[in-house]
Amino acid sequence: MLAAFKKGIQTTMDIILFGERTDTHPGVIAARELAQREDQDPPHVYQVTKLALELFDTTRYLHKLGPSDRRLLEAAALLHDLGINRDMATHHKHSRDMILEAELPGFSQREQRIIACVARYHRKAHPKPSHRIYTELRHKDKVLVCQLAGILRIADGLDRTHAATAQRLAVTHKDNRVTITVTQTTENETDLWGGNRKRGLFEQLFEVKVTILSHNGKRAPAA
Repeated sequence: MLAAFKKGIQTTMDIILFGERTDTHPGVIAARELAQREDQDPPHVYQVTKLALELFDTTRYLHKLGPSDRRLLEAAALLHDLGINRDMATHHKHSRDMILEAELPGFSQREQRIIACVARYHRKAHPKPSHRIYTELRHKDKVLVCQLAGILRIADGLDRTHAATAQRLAVTHKDNRVTITVTQTTENETDLWGGNRKRGLFEQLFEVKVTILSHNGKRAPAA
């Protein structure tokens, strides 16, 4: 009965966070269950996942990626903080390693390595050819890792305080400028600043300049 109760809570959470667009892919389900079981702050990873998928969906015109790539992003977002259990300072690297060790049925070895690398690059250094695991990927997979990590970094930054203040994202694109307008439940400049400071990889990959605004038009504090 307890297991059924927990499953009911999880289903309700998925519907609330993903607007009934939850992915039933077995690998994503396994990632979701692993995050719920092992992550120290599941509400944060669910918030980051929601924002990452929303940003993915509203920037399709830039990245031109498909549903299978979206699933990789979802799994990486759910598991990006897994390594905090091992060491906070280098948790991004531990997240990569723990994802490689995890059982994620439905994902190929190639896909699992991409997920691991996307999670690894949610913070700190941008991908470099010398980095472990990343260096072994094919060129097109390295590009995909950078694209998905660029999205994940902004999403993670927008929940800098772990307070889930970002309710909705609206994206507009003109020339080489992308504007992300963030509707927040309560005004939180720290979260806007967090997204702003992590926009660099996205800008580099898609050759655009990103501006982050609050819903009332206020610019994010400078990074």
